[in-house]
Amino acid sequence: MTDKIEIILNQHAGNGRSKNACRTITEFLDKISLEYEVHLTKKDGDAIRIARQLADLKLLTSKIVVIGGDGTLNQAVNGIKSSHFPDTALGYIPGGSGNDFCRGIKLKIKDPVILMQAILSMEQPRKIDVGYATGENFSHYFINNIGIGFDANTVYYTNHSKRKEFLNQMHLGTLSYFTNLLKVIKRQPAFGLKVTFKEHKKYFDSAYIVVATNHPYFGGGFAIDPTADPFNHHLNLVVVNKITGLTFVKLFGRLLFNGSHLQDKNVWHIETKKFTLMNQTKQQGQMDGEELNQHKFALTFHISQQLFWLPIKKEA
Repeated sequence: MTDKIEIILNQHAGNGRSKNACRTITEFLDKISLEYEVHLTKKDGDAIRIARQLADLKLLTSKIVVIGGDGTLNQAVNGIKSSHFPDTALGYIPGGSGNDFCRGIKLKIKDPVILMQAILSMEQPRKIDVGYATGENFSHYFINNIGIGFDANTVYYTNHSKRKEFLNQMHLGTLSYFTNLLKVIKRQPAFGLKVTFKEHKKYFDSAYIVVATNHPYFGGGFAIDPTADPFNHHLNLVVVNKITGLTFVKLFGRLLFNGSHLQDKNVWHIETKKFTLMNQTKQQGQMDGEELNQHKFALTFHISQQLFWLPIKKEA
């Protein structure tokens, strides 16, 4: 029995889409006379703090529901995991511009009120895989992926694009990512990379796209690895070597339209429970669409799980 909903809201996500979803949901909760409280995020990291504080209260008859984009959900998961009760479940109403997490777990319900009704009706949460990356001064869970190089550079330019807000208003957030992706094709350099997995070492002299992922999608619906699955207790890693001209155009076309890029000789990928990445020059990084800035990354990736109040068919 749920007697209260604790809402973590990023009202700026999706250029106001989350704010509108929250208003619709609170009107519904008022109508059914269910108590709720809205906790607004006002600066970066607030969702971590709020989720941690709510989890520490061990609210047995309340449900915590995040309304925002993938970045807000990422923060809430990290807040839960750093609390005294890391098995606390989270509900989620997507309101961002990309919403790759819901696409990756095949969440079918789009209407916020119907989704809230489903969350309220659930007696047991579902377990979904999440990634966990650790390094010197770095320890974070991620719901979608961590990228180094090309896609991270695209995230950087997208987040700083003057057109992003306009395209989000037109519900074309993926187009914003795509237009900046074309810009990055010219600007992203190749870089050295070492991957360690299952006592093997793999070296790349000209890595270009590097994505550690929990499910197929990044950038608002691009299937970087169609074989990735957030329920199979594995993470996937995709490395694309630097190629130019028509060869790159053809390869990227295959990535966009049918996922056959994984069979290309310039693409390397693995599926495993643990691996380590080390890049040799400073590169842009991104985690669930949020910038990690330029670093020489040395990260070890593991698989973990998080409980969610989400009406999905599969469970990890």
